[in-house]
Amino acid sequence: MPETYKGSSQDNQMRSLSVIIPSKTLSNFLACRGAVTQFDPEAKVLLINDGVEPLPMVELIPGVKPFCFARNVNLGIVARQDDDVVVLNDDATLQTPGGFSLLQRAAEEHPEFGIISATTNITGNPAQQRLKSGNPSYGLREEKNSVAFIAVLVPRRAIDKVGLMDERFGGLTAAGKRIYGFCDNDYCRRVRNAGLKVGVHDGCFVDHGSLRSSFRGEPGAAGDISEGRKLYIQKWGDAH
Repeated sequence: MPETYKGSSQDNQMRSLSVIIPSKTLSNFLACRGAVTQFDPEAKVLLINDGVEPLPMVELIPGVKPFCFARNVNLGIVARQDDDVVVLNDDATLQTPGGFSLLQRAAEEHPEFGIISATTNITGNPAQQRLKSGNPSYGLREEKNSVAFIAVLVPRRAIDKVGLMDERFGGLTAAGKRIYGFCDNDYCRRVRNAGLKVGVHDGCFVDHGSLRSSFRGEPGAAGDISEGRKLYIQKWGDAH
């Protein structure tokens, strides 16, 4: 588990927005940062560095090996103190002008939401695919299931209420087997248990099909999520 989260100190004025990108592949990070710089330059990019060579003019903090998505995201959340955050996979590139800022404004206008996901083209949850603009549900819509943390806005008020991600999802079993997956399911459930909603917004789209994640292909890092599922059921009593 991560250290106890102390909470932020900023008042209710609009916060800064930070985009947290854990990565170990320079080409992936540059593509993600370039898309944010092009389409939403007001957002601040923070690299959680798991192996990228030091770059000039890039704000980064070192990741902790072996790679654990939840732990590296937590490093960014703590480092950025009072900011609202977008958690962005390093194989997802923003395609919508002002897209992440739109998610932040939606969270300000609808404080009942603790997570708002962008839409994308490749995801295990069909609800995270973009609806056509003529669809009556187009816009910000509540999602009753968990959303994959491909590109999600988590406002600081939700972090203050829920805390950091559970780093056991990404650790090792007693037998040394990698625990993979379900850290996003766990956080969505904790957000709902805190009385907040999980949503998807059609106004922001990220491409999740053109890059390959830095961490796919690592031993135990992809394909087998059985250990993550076991931990989730152990923690919550079911897999929902």
